[in-house]
Amino acid sequence: MSRTYTLYLPTSFLRKIFFILGKFARGCNGRHWVKKLDASIEQDGWEGYLIADGVKNIEIGKDTDMIILYVHGGAFVMGDGLASLDMFIDWIKTWKSKYGVNTQILSIEYRLSPENSFPVARDNILACYQWLVTEKKISPSKIVFAGDSAGGNLAVVSAIQLVNHPYEYSVDPPAALILISPFLSGTLDTKSVIDNASYDSLDPTWLHRCVNEYIGDSNLLSSCSMISPVFENQLSGLPKVWACVGGYEICLDDIKKFIEKLIQNDVKAKLVVEDTNFHDYAISKAISRDGAYERSIAYIGKFLYGENSEKARIKA
Repeated sequence: MSRTYTLYLPTSFLRKIFFILGKFARGCNGRHWVKKLDASIEQDGWEGYLIADGVKNIEIGKDTDMIILYVHGGAFVMGDGLASLDMFIDWIKTWKSKYGVNTQILSIEYRLSPENSFPVARDNILACYQWLVTEKKISPSKIVFAGDSAGGNLAVVSAIQLVNHPYEYSVDPPAALILISPFLSGTLDTKSVIDNASYDSLDPTWLHRCVNEYIGDSNLLSSCSMISPVFENQLSGLPKVWACVGGYEICLDDIKKFIEKLIQNDVKAKLVVEDTNFHDYAISKAISRDGAYERSIAYIGKFLYGENSEKARIKA
């Protein structure tokens, strides 16, 4: 059903659906969990939401073990920073219970295509990250980039930009990357695209259209590494990476290839493939199969907090 919606409904209508989902999430949990970041701190077009337990009395970065800078999906053309609020809350509660840690999430509202083509969204994320480090004085060792689908693409591209162009930025890269069903190639020409096109929730025809809108007037090819990071060869120096993908996803081959390239470049990387699942299964319990949603929360928590000890903390 979602394939039909994305293929035939106008982007403006799909954006309204995501807005309604985000508004519903705010209404259900907003008072305790969500704080809209003040308009006075907007930089280069980004806005965002701070998600934390008892957020009303919390300052971003204060008394926290980790801040996750989260980039929502939506094929670069739609999406809402609070559409996955239930997942954010599950992350925070589960990791608090298991590891005794305090996690905050900054879910960014970056500018969307086609009104804002590449590199506006990437630069929004980098501006937000620089704000966290330079203005809020939060150590990069306490910040993680995370994202699903196109948001995973933007998280990767932003990290690559920091690592490969250090003189353009005054900050070190973040501590880790969390990639949920990342959309890493706009060429859409792998075997898994052909084999899984009739199963996955993503439609390749629609994705091609969205990639073209994202490229816009930048004159880049869809195979350019800033559009399709699976083709990036300068990966050394990236932080550790955890990624997941469903076995029925059209993006399966690209994600496997990217993880292999990371390992070849001496980047610590872990990939979880949930064979019976579809795109973005790890952001919603309702669409996951066989307990994969719950497992993803456990996997990510262990990756971030539990590798050294049961009470491990990543410190500044």
